[in-house]
Amino acid sequence: MDSQAAMLSSLPIHFPSWQLNTLDIPPHTQTVDIIVCVHNALADVQRCLESIKTYSTAPYHLILVDDGSATETHDYLADYAKGEMATLLRNEQARGYTCAANQGLHASQNPYSLLLNSDTIVSAHWLERLVACANSAPEIGLVGPLSNTASWQSIPAIESKGDWAENPLPTDMSVPQFANRVAALSNRLYPRIPFLNGFCLLIKRAVITQIGYFDEARFGQGYGEENDYCIRARQAGWQLAIADDVYIYHAQSKSYSHERRKQLAERAGIALTEKHGQTTIDTGVTICRHDKVIEGIRTRAKYLLERWNIVAQGQYHWRGKRVIFMLPVLEAGGGSNVVISEVRAMRRMGVDAVILNFLHHKTTFEKSYPQLDIPVIYTPTDFDLPRYCEGYDAVIATANYSIQWIAPLATQPNPPIIGYYIQDFEPYFPIEKAIRYRWFWRSAWIRRRLASYYFRRNADFRLAWLSYLQIPNCKLFTKTHWNKKELHYQLGKESQLVGASYNADLFVPRLNRTEKTDRLRISAMIRPSSSRRGALRTMQILQRIYQEFTNQIEIILFGVAEDNPAFQALPRDFAYQNLGLQTPEQLAILLAQIDIFVDFSNFQAMGLTAMEAMASGAAVIVPTIGGSDSFAVHQKNALMIDTSKTTDCYAALKQLITDNTLRNTLMKQAPQDIAKFYPEKSAYRILKVLFGEQ
Repeated sequence: MDSQAAMLSSLPIHFPSWQLNTLDIPPHTQTVDIIVCVHNALADVQRCLESIKTYSTAPYHLILVDDGSATETHDYLADYAKGEMATLLRNEQARGYTCAANQGLHASQNPYSLLLNSDTIVSAHWLERLVACANSAPEIGLVGPLSNTASWQSIPAIESKGDWAENPLPTDMSVPQFANRVAALSNRLYPRIPFLNGFCLLIKRAVITQIGYFDEARFGQGYGEENDYCIRARQAGWQLAIADDVYIYHAQSKSYSHERRKQLAERAGIALTEKHGQTTIDTGVTICRHDKVIEGIRTRAKYLLERWNIVAQGQYHWRGKRVIFMLPVLEAGGGSNVVISEVRAMRRMGVDAVILNFLHHKTTFEKSYPQLDIPVIYTPTDFDLPRYCEGYDAVIATANYSIQWIAPLATQPNPPIIGYYIQDFEPYFPIEKAIRYRWFWRSAWIRRRLASYYFRRNADFRLAWLSYLQIPNCKLFTKTHWNKKELHYQLGKESQLVGASYNADLFVPRLNRTEKTDRLRISAMIRPSSSRRGALRTMQILQRIYQEFTNQIEIILFGVAEDNPAFQALPRDFAYQNLGLQTPEQLAILLAQIDIFVDFSNFQAMGLTAMEAMASGAAVIVPTIGGSDSFAVHQKNALMIDTSKTTDCYAALKQLITDNTLRNTLMKQAPQDIAKFYPEKSAYRILKVLFGEQ
C-alpha cells in the first residue's frame, strides 16, 4: 500500500451521535465578542438577545451597535446593556449596516469577533460549535452556520420560485428542537465554501489583523460587504467553512423594506463586480451551488425530520421489545453492515436489539468493526444459541445455516417470534458457475427446472433451499423485489418487503479530494473467493481500460489482501492501488474520494456497496440482474448493464470516463436519490413484520 492509499484509508471520521442536547466537543476557552447591529425591529431584537442570553456559554462579551433606532428600541437597548454589562455603541443617525458592523469590529479586541444579525435565534452550544469549527484547521479564518434562509447555507433548499428559499419550520417544531436535531445528525464535515452569509459570521482576530475591516466606501449601506470580505480573506490565504452542526434561525430583517433590500442588493452586485471581476464571483457561486459536500448536507436535511418521526413512531409501538440477530460472521461485509445499521436504528427506537456472534470470531469481528456502538453477545458454540436467546421477544436468522441453530426455539412452550432476514437467494451460492450464464436468467421456469436438478445433486444448495421451509411459522422478510420474487417463483413462499437500506449516517459526500489530480479515480471491490462477484471479469476490464486511458485514470481496489493467492492469480499487469479489507469507516472515506465505482458481479440481490458509493457522490455501474433496480435508474443516477457481456461492461466504463456530462449528472443525482434509503425506514418495517403495530 503506497502513501496515498494509506492516507485514504486512515483519515478521521465523525459519526453522528443522535443524542439531543449534548456537546461532544471541548467547550471554548477564549472570549468571543458577539456583535449585534440593530436598526429598529424591536420584537426581533428582543427574541435575538433572549436567545443569546439563554444559550451562550462563557466566555463571551456582547457588543450592541444601535444604528439610529427609534426611541422605543433605543431605550430598550440602553436598559439591556446596563443590565447585562454589554457594550453599547450608538449612532444618532443610521449609517448603514456596514459602518455599524465596522464599529463593532473596531470595539472588539478578543480572539474571535462574531457578527450576528438582530433577527436571528440561536440555540444550545452554538458558540462552542462555531469555535470548534474555526479551530479544526489553522487555515480556517471565517465560519458560518446552517440556517433556514442564509443563501448558500440554507437547508434543505436554497432557492424557491426564483428567489432565496425561506424553509419555514414545521408549526409544531421550535427553533431549539430543530437545531438539536441538526447537531445530532451532523457529520461535522466543515465544508469549505467561497462565500459565507453575513447574518452570522465568526471571524478570527488574525484575519482582521491581516485584511482589515469591511469596505465602507463601496458597501456602506450594507449588502455585498460580506461577499467582498470573503473574497479578500480567500485572496489572503484563509479558508471559509460552514459549521454544519450549528443551525441558527434567520427571520429576515424587518429593518429594510423588500424593495429597499432589492435595490441595495443590485447596487452591491455592481460594486462587487467592478472590484473583483465577474469571473471571480461566478466561480465562487458555482462552487456554492454545486459543491458535492454542501449538496449532501442539504439532501440529508430533507429527511432530517422524517427520520426522527420514524424513530418516534418506533418508540411508540415497540419500546422495550427485545430482538436478537444471529450474525455469525468474521469480517465486515454487505449483509453484516446492513444488519448492524438497522440494529442501531432499532436501538434508537427503544428496542433492545443485539447481535449474537461466535466467540472464536470476536477478535477478527471487532477488528473489522472497531467503532461498533451496539451490543454483541459471543457464544462458544452453536449448541449454546438457544440459551442465549432466552428472554428475547424475537430471534432473527440472517443466513441459511443459522436457521437450523435456532429451529429448536420453535418447539418451546412459549417460543419467541422467529424471523429470517433474507438478503440474498442463498441456494444460488453453491452454483455460481451456472448462474453466470445468461441462459440461467431467461425465465423463472428455467430456474425452477434447474433448481430441481441442483436440489438432488448439491447438498449446499439443498440446505439453503430447505432453510426457507424448516420453520413453518417463521416470518420471512427481504430487502428487494428481486429477492421476494425469487422466493415466490422457486418455493411459492411469501415474504415481506422491508426495502433497500444503507448506513446513511456514514456514507455521505465528504471533503473533496485530499490532493489535486486531473485523473479520474475508478474503484472496484474484488472478491475472488466468490465467483459471482466477477473478480476475473473486473480485473480484465480494468486492465484493458488502463491500457487505453493510462494517463487519465487511477484505479483503487479493495476487498482482498494483496498477498491473497486467489488475487495474485488474477490479471494484475496494470497500475493500481489495493487498500485491502476495509472497515466501514475506511470505506466511507475511500468512496467519497472516487469518481466511478464499478460492480461487474453476475448479479446483486441488492448491491450495498453501489448504494454506499452513490451516497458518497460517485457514478456507479451495477448489474441489471438482481435487485439493483430498487434504487438505481439507468442513465439517471447510475448505469445498469448486463454484466455477463464483457463488451457491455467495458463500453459502460469507457462511457463514464469519456462523457463528462453523463458522469457529472450521475454523480450529482445519485446522492439525492439514495438518501431516502435510510436504515430507520427498514428497521421500522422489520419490527412491524415481527410484532405488528401495537
